[in-house]
Amino acid sequence: MPSSPHRRRLLLLPLLVAAAALRGPLPAGAATCKAWLVQSIPTDMPHLRRVPGVLSTGYVLQWLSGNATKSLDILAQYWQFLAQPNNPKSGVSWCGKPQPGGGMHPPKPRRIVRHSGFAPDFDKESADLAAGRPNVQNVTFLFEKWWGSGVLHAKVWISDKKDVYIGSANNDWKSLTQVKELGIYFSDCPQITKAVEVYFQNLWSLSALNSTTYTKVAWDKQWQVSRKVPCWSHFLQPKERCRSPIPPSVDISYTDGYPALANPEMIDVPLETPGYQKSTQEHYLSYLSFAPPEVTFGKFQADEQGWVDTIKSVKVGGIVRMNTMDWLGQSQYGTQTVYWPSLSSAISEVVFSKNATVRLLVAYWTHSSQTQKTT
Repeated sequence: MPSSPHRRRLLLLPLLVAAAALRGPLPAGAATCKAWLVQSIPTDMPHLRRVPGVLSTGYVLQWLSGNATKSLDILAQYWQFLAQPNNPKSGVSWCGKPQPGGGMHPPKPRRIVRHSGFAPDFDKESADLAAGRPNVQNVTFLFEKWWGSGVLHAKVWISDKKDVYIGSANNDWKSLTQVKELGIYFSDCPQITKAVEVYFQNLWSLSALNSTTYTKVAWDKQWQVSRKVPCWSHFLQPKERCRSPIPPSVDISYTDGYPALANPEMIDVPLETPGYQKSTQEHYLSYLSFAPPEVTFGKFQADEQGWVDTIKSVKVGGIVRMNTMDWLGQSQYGTQTVYWPSLSSAISEVVFSKNATVRLLVAYWTHSSQTQKTT
């Protein structure tokens, strides 16, 4: 039965309010949101030239740290900027010098650094930074306690709730001087930063909770496995769910997981790109995606769907360029292998239906699977 006009208005009203908030005019004298691509390039490989207009990862992190006056929030897989001569996995220091090979200033008074790591071997340095400093807080958030596996893989720096770095670079000397990394740096972008801050704050809140109290085992119908999930997960039946300890954005009745959002929260801001020779100030309609979905679902698209949407946005006869550390149609680090074809299926769709060209660059590194090394 079709919905009544009155019901349609009730459903559309929240969307119209959100759209009005996103598209409202900028206040007089407000700074324009600026965006730069950010890169790390191995310093001992001169044939890999820096791309003009693209900033250095190390310099951006220095800038965010050195110019924060109120707060500095950091998500990191691990943290190792100081040299460890007796550790064969360590190397040169990246602390105290203004060039590659040096760099991270300690936080000033009133600055808060929040670090979420994943392994005891890589969070000692950040713990030492917080020790004895009431303005510095450090936590270790272990995903395996909440989801059975996985790590905090996001690399994010948020300065004064208006400047933010999002990228692939870990917080260690290798990612700044010896590994190819890519990211994006937003300056004077409180609207974008606010959305990223929601994700940060949700993880920060979970780190203070006892995961044993807030987790259950659910049957995942999509992947055909039983796995640990937060007790408010939509992989659980509604009657089995608990109330989410983090602010829920929406409550739905799905029990088969998290479907793609038809209307994720869109960001429409004037965006200036100083890195280009001809910097333009245009409105770029985009959205942020996050994972796992239990942390932000309802307003923000899941990362997997973000990849799929990007692939399928290619024009007829266009080119899809993808750069990734690993590429498998299955899980890699879990105890049970899970079939995971969504990205491969999306590529096949655009190749056949849009005659698109796909260029896939996959890293060859220590932990590459044998399947990747032989194909």
